[in-house]
Amino acid sequence: MIRNYLTIALRNFKRQKLFALLNMFGLALGLASAILIFLYVNDELQYDTMHPYYGTTYRIGCTFINAEGQEFDNTVAPGYWIKQLKDTRSEIEQAIRIDNIGYPTSFHHKATDKIILTEEVRWAEPGFDKVLQFELIKGNRDKMFQDYNSMVVSETGAHKLFGDADPIGQTVTIKHTWATDGKEIDVMVTGVYKDYPSNSHFKPRYILNINALRSVRKNFEVYMEGTTFRDSEFFESYIVVKPSTTDVKPMEAALQGWSNQMAQNDSSFVAGGWKLRPFLTRMSAIHFDQKNLWENGIRGDKKYLAIFSSVAVLILLIACINYMNLATARSARRAKEVGLRKSLGSKRREIAWQFFSESILMTLGSLVIAVLLVIIFLQPFNQLAHKSFTLVSLLDPYMLLIVLGIVLFMSIVSGSYPALYLSAFKPVEVLKGKVVKGIGAELFRKGLVTLQYAVSLVLIISTFVVVRQMEHMQNTKLNEQGSQLLSIRYGGTAPQNKFAAFKQAVLQDKDIEHVTMANHLPRLNYFGWIGTTLKFPELHDKDLQWNQLNVEFDFAKTYQLEFIAGRDFDENNVADSSAMILNEAAVKALNQPIEKVIGAIVTESGDNNPDGIVRSYKVIGVVKDFPFRSMHQAIEPLVLNPHVHFIDRIAYIKLPVGHFQEKIKSIEKTWREIFPGVGFDYWFVSDEFNRMYLAESRVSSLAKAFAILAILITALGVFGLASYTAEQKTKEVGIRKVLGAAVRQVVAMFVWGFLKILLIAAVIAIPLAYLLADRWLADFAYRSTISPMIFIVSLFGLILITLLTVSYETWKAARANPVHSLRSE
Repeated sequence: MIRNYLTIALRNFKRQKLFALLNMFGLALGLASAILIFLYVNDELQYDTMHPYYGTTYRIGCTFINAEGQEFDNTVAPGYWIKQLKDTRSEIEQAIRIDNIGYPTSFHHKATDKIILTEEVRWAEPGFDKVLQFELIKGNRDKMFQDYNSMVVSETGAHKLFGDADPIGQTVTIKHTWATDGKEIDVMVTGVYKDYPSNSHFKPRYILNINALRSVRKNFEVYMEGTTFRDSEFFESYIVVKPSTTDVKPMEAALQGWSNQMAQNDSSFVAGGWKLRPFLTRMSAIHFDQKNLWENGIRGDKKYLAIFSSVAVLILLIACINYMNLATARSARRAKEVGLRKSLGSKRREIAWQFFSESILMTLGSLVIAVLLVIIFLQPFNQLAHKSFTLVSLLDPYMLLIVLGIVLFMSIVSGSYPALYLSAFKPVEVLKGKVVKGIGAELFRKGLVTLQYAVSLVLIISTFVVVRQMEHMQNTKLNEQGSQLLSIRYGGTAPQNKFAAFKQAVLQDKDIEHVTMANHLPRLNYFGWIGTTLKFPELHDKDLQWNQLNVEFDFAKTYQLEFIAGRDFDENNVADSSAMILNEAAVKALNQPIEKVIGAIVTESGDNNPDGIVRSYKVIGVVKDFPFRSMHQAIEPLVLNPHVHFIDRIAYIKLPVGHFQEKIKSIEKTWREIFPGVGFDYWFVSDEFNRMYLAESRVSSLAKAFAILAILITALGVFGLASYTAEQKTKEVGIRKVLGAAVRQVVAMFVWGFLKILLIAAVIAIPLAYLLADRWLADFAYRSTISPMIFIVSLFGLILITLLTVSYETWKAARANPVHSLRSE
């Protein structure tokens, strides 16, 4: 029986090659899309599961609360807490501290004079590999941290630092502004470990033995376990609890007690009105935790996972609808087969199983094509989703189960309607050439295509909205020339007293007009606050905590900031070293006329200056508001201070278009001449904006891909319905032509039928798309408008695609000779 079903199915495929290919390709597109989407979703949901005690590991964090009640979350904790937990809590099985100090570390391989600056560094306690996943591929795991001055490197890190040379036994000179107090430490590479997978929150390229800091820190024990917040270092702190531990609140209560003790020992902390609240985060929740600032941009969001999963199901659904429409479009050709089978004794369930078999066979064939499509598009998908999937990822047990589920889903859904519809034909009617079309069946098919149109229209409109918002975020004043503005790491790496010489040397190039210095821009969420405490004695009686950018005099010119009052800094005016520029938000906060603000005196608290001196400034200008942080946040009052920050310093050079590589090489040569032995680390301002909006960029890229796929699959569905309609109306078209109807009138009749379906879909899709877009944009403090043109362009674009899709079948039906269609009447 099964062999008979397969034989007939293959014969039908061979007889109707075009429709078999359309069916198979449509299903393959849906399958491939779903596999890629669920590959991404599965990877996100499997975050950190590779760590050995994934289910019982917690990270300790703490929330700082200031006197005004504002809360600042952090994912690190004082080292003293780990000591106390190990000494007093029986629930603890393992506990480790890892220092993620931030700011680039200089690695100098003096044997080759290779210098790199990188933030992908951790200073770890021996034994970290018992808590966190770690696969050493070179070296002795038991002895890798036996010596204090030792480090292990990842495969990628080893290649970046040593090229193809063997890293084991190599000596590297380490230098960091804070970690090593600006001093050099020589460490030896004792091991090479396998790169961490992309779905691990812990994935440094270099891990150093924290004991190496003993040589540069006099009070190393205080650094590790100090009993005041001022003295103790804050570490990434992990604890592994016993499997029987179900409630961690007692441990949080104990941490709060130790926190209170440390606060009492720290007079400045108490005097400032600060409080600290500890919290524990289970490893399974770290990736999706909104307090996880260090994973900014790649932090997970279950909302987007739900959206992507829904889109995958919708794409699968419209692919299945294609199969249904294309299968029933050829119902007349299968009707006599059904009639003969029934007249020879076949039961309805046997005939239904025949069509289910064809559906399963078609889906399996589509699966082969889908896997090929996945292999072809895996790397482009990695770039869109910021992942590192390989073919091995498809063999993950969860993915195999997901693929099996998708195949079963598509086989059942796509085969159900043709099986039930075709198996219901009555042999007496079909053998006489009468196929009962039925109003219900007709409405059902049109309803399916309406659903396809609605889904496609929602995806197209949503894609336009997302792309417009991305453009709105990227086209800010800071990023107008972001792709031309080269950022060079300066603070903590190069001496400030040589910057003037470097600047003049670079400006010798006639193609370079602007070289300036300021804080790291834009301000990513985890950079921390860069504010200051100000007072306007003539205008305001309270201390104001405002954001501040420490800049050189030519900062506003380099970034082409727009002045709405007053003037810019003048490097020839000595008095301007005691001047300030405000933004519009600052003027609004003062609630004073702008004329009164210009010329006002400002005093800056000494607490914000390294030397502790109170300084006075004069307001000389006001610039138009510009986003210096994420556009998820409102623009707050900001001052431009013409004194560069003591450590947060980036040099900015505006490069001429079309000569980037040539100019960068020249600048690097100048850098090495003026700063021998100092690493040259650079990027473009636009790169930082891309980092800031990584999640939105991913959504935008995937939305474009989903929209194109939905349009393509819907076009196949429309073709199927056009084919079905043309076949069912063959005699009607013949009669109309005999009665004098022109070809264009017949074509118009077909087209109007599809336009009615599309307009009904638009009535459903447009309000839904508006609601979804409005809800998504609500997360942004500054959002693009939802223009009516988005809906008009989307609708007319889909109309054009429909006309192009149905033109072949409708024109062929309209041009057919009526003699052939009416011969049997």
